Amino acid sequence: MMQDWFQALLQPQENGIVIFISGFLLALGLYHLLLYFQNKDRAYLYYALYALLVFIYTFHRAKHFVLADLVAGWRPYIKFLYDPIKWLYATVYMFFAITFVDLDVYFPHFTRRLKIFLKIGLGILGLLLLMAILSHNRLILDYAYNFVFLPVIFILSLYILFLIYRSKSPVKYYLLVGAGSYLLLTSYSHYLTYTGRPFRILFYGVTAFEMILFALGLGYKQKLILEEKNLWQGLIIKEHEKNLELKESLTKRLGEEVDSKIAQIDTLIQEKRIVEQKKMALAYSKQTLQLRLQAVQAQMNPHFLFNALNSIKNFIIKNDQKQAVTYLSKFAKLIRMVLYNAKIPETSLKDELALMALYVEVENMRFNNGIDFEIKTEKHIDLNAVKVPPMILQALVENAIWHGLAPKKGFKKLLLNIQKDAPYIKITIEDNGIGRHKAQQIRSQKNINLKKESMGIKITEERLAVYTQAFKNKFKINFIDLYDDRQQPTGTRVEIYIPVA
Repeated sequence: MMQDWFQALLQPQENGIVIFISGFLLALGLYHLLLYFQNKDRAYLYYALYALLVFIYTFHRAKHFVLADLVAGWRPYIKFLYDPIKWLYATVYMFFAITFVDLDVYFPHFTRRLKIFLKIGLGILGLLLLMAILSHNRLILDYAYNFVFLPVIFILSLYILFLIYRSKSPVKYYLLVGAGSYLLLTSYSHYLTYTGRPFRILFYGVTAFEMILFALGLGYKQKLILEEKNLWQGLIIKEHEKNLELKESLTKRLGEEVDSKIAQIDTLIQEKRIVEQKKMALAYSKQTLQLRLQAVQAQMNPHFLFNALNSIKNFIIKNDQKQAVTYLSKFAKLIRMVLYNAKIPETSLKDELALMALYVEVENMRFNNGIDFEIKTEKHIDLNAVKVPPMILQALVENAIWHGLAPKKGFKKLLLNIQKDAPYIKITIEDNGIGRHKAQQIRSQKNINLKKESMGIKITEERLAVYTQAFKNKFKINFIDLYDDRQQPTGTRVEIYIPVA
């Protein structure tokens, strides 16, 4: 009885095992292909391709199988492609392992070289297949696979399993158990086949086992990704709530200060103290303007805030965790710096440039870092000693990015140049964008409010006017349109002269 059962296992093509395993592989492959289109995770794609390639390698071997009967006339061609199919599914297996455990995160240099090696292997396979077809001799493929590719890929697989074991991937044990079992048992199965004692049930059994294990691993990995998405969404909401609380607190304080100044002026009017009235009115005018501008600084552009939050959301949806963390960290730092600057009347030019560098960096991440941003400073200028109103450059830098560079295709350059031009510090903001005239045409066609840009410039000029009241020399702002030899616009230059004495 036991001997009959063992003999039945030796004939998987006849006892229905091949039919079961082939149908199982086909179902898994098609199901995970649909999951790939839903989740856009390449691990699902490589898993689906691997399952379908192994299905192609096995299904036609079964007897009394409807799919095998359909391709009965194609069996000589399928057998001719045995070695290329095995070569292909071994390569896809490697790509699946890399993607499944995120090997490029833990060993980036090795992973990059491994991918190049696998792609070169596919190129060599294509060349060998062409030679075999032209010569009508599949021994070229047989020798290349069994005596070159198979030993190399076996040794490489062992080393990759060692690296995966060293990694901190939460799903590594699914791959280690599945791939380790597959390597050991399929190697033993090949040995038995070449020694005349075939026991192919080992191949089919371990293939089904590892496919089930990998499917469980993919499900667990997707569960971890969803948990991490929920965690980051919670952090973003908390950070946004903190910023709203800070904004409300600052707005309340500014309102109280304005009310206090108005009350003081009412008292002076009632007492008919004309001289004190004028002085207080001037102080009130200056402080009210400063408070209004502080409120503008504290709130920034709502579109910028919501676009930044949407960018973080998109990074998370795309499973780009590193970009999401980096962007969120820089965005939170920028908001804190803006709220801090709203409380002070002036800042050093060094801190102002640092804030602008961070602002451009945050905006630039939404352009896939497509803007080449540079700050140049003459060596003899002490940036700590030069004082300017906080965030005085933000509106002008924002205009350069969104109205000059954003609509442009190709290389994008933004330059901040700091020079001494006694008795001024000259700050130049220059972009190689589409120019002011073309930008105005685009905004007119899209029915965009043209007052927004002019309002930002007007507020900047008002702040500079208040800040430079005590200086002998007044500020200057020049807008210069740049053209090439053919009078085609090549960008915009804004020159800001801030007195230092």
